[in-house]
Amino acid sequence: MKKYIILFILFSGIVNTIHAQIKIQGTVKQHKGENIYLSYWVGRKKQIDTVQIEKSGKFIYQNEQYIPEILSIAGEEMPLHLQPRDELHITVNMKRSGVKQVIFKGDHAAENNYQLALSQFGHLQKWLISTENIPFKEYQVKIKEYARIAEEKLQEVPDGKLKKTWTQLQNVIPQYLGLEYYRTYQAKANTDQDFITFIQNIDLTDSCKADYNVISEVIHWYMNKSNNSSHNQSIHYLETVANVISDQSTRNRHTTEYIDLHLKGAKDPNIQELFDKYKTICTDETLVAVSQEKLNVYLNYFKIRNGVIAPDFEMIGTDGQKVRLSDFKGKMVYIDVWATWCAPCKAEIPHVAALHEQFKDDKRIEFISISVDTKAKAWKKMVEEKNLAWQQFIVEGGTDSFFYKEYAIEFIPRFMLIDKNGKIVEVNYMKPSTSGCADNLKSLLDNN
Repeated sequence: MKKYIILFILFSGIVNTIHAQIKIQGTVKQHKGENIYLSYWVGRKKQIDTVQIEKSGKFIYQNEQYIPEILSIAGEEMPLHLQPRDELHITVNMKRSGVKQVIFKGDHAAENNYQLALSQFGHLQKWLISTENIPFKEYQVKIKEYARIAEEKLQEVPDGKLKKTWTQLQNVIPQYLGLEYYRTYQAKANTDQDFITFIQNIDLTDSCKADYNVISEVIHWYMNKSNNSSHNQSIHYLETVANVISDQSTRNRHTTEYIDLHLKGAKDPNIQELFDKYKTICTDETLVAVSQEKLNVYLNYFKIRNGVIAPDFEMIGTDGQKVRLSDFKGKMVYIDVWATWCAPCKAEIPHVAALHEQFKDDKRIEFISISVDTKAKAWKKMVEEKNLAWQQFIVEGGTDSFFYKEYAIEFIPRFMLIDKNGKIVEVNYMKPSTSGCADNLKSLLDNN
């Protein structure tokens, strides 16, 4: 069910807002000491508030700042659709095994009743897993029944734009559920004619009913069916896409997404072979060109790894003098990559300063900060204002510089360690604010 909870949040368009002034109250009937838990996010941190239920079954909750997105009780989770200043009333009917019924009234009750109906698809998944040898036809009847109930609730939603968005979500979930049959009963699914008909009839060109994940699972089904023993399953995947998907625009879109996922993962020694196959299938030159740029970054990233000689580069000091990384050979070099416009970078400055202060008398190491600002004036001003005592440099070109591209830097701050012989010790070193950073650095120095 959590899979669908996440989808609801993504599609709902809810944004936690300061001065939310949310009020939720209601009654839990036949409760046996349960609490209600309301979840929301403050930045990237999940916050959970506990709501105690009175002996009478009544409860009340208010939040002046943030909008709850998930309600949990007795192990059941359900998404919430709320906006600032909403007042929502919830009635929960309990049974021995958990939640029997939930009814929403008040502001955006229709939206919440719809999301609740859609979340029940999670129960259908659990039922399938707990049931043996169920024919796909019987399972599909249940899917259609759940979909019918959700559709009825969707028609009560007054917001036309929201209804359109949720319709897209509702259209794709039955495909996921149908494919769940294959994941649960693989051997049986391969011989169940109703399932075979279902998967063969999925319109892979309809993005409303077949997103990337649906298409991917269908392709894997065809791959397993073929019994191809290819040594490279990724190549086999692209070949199957070319054989199964006749629509060229869908081919282009899906294979590009497939390549992009590979370029975000761990190092693949066969990535160039895979990319060459991709270029024979995708006919959209623009998509191929964008993916080629991503491939170049990917290959460069894995070129820059621990144990290899650090690429030499030029940087400019606050006095205008040009210096190269190789000029520091003979010492370990601690590199801090930052910019004046980068808030997380500036937050680390006091910790870099503390680290430098601790090692300033150690002749085995040199601390340098490298700015990727494009405006040297702003960089010099901040260096002076913050009285940065260690060596400060800037590279020409900023994020378009040779240094930035050669070291495959995708985000800052970035911290690196280069040993006295010019080899990379850590291409992505821990932030100085991390507990134990100083001890780790001392250990590396002692063993270098």
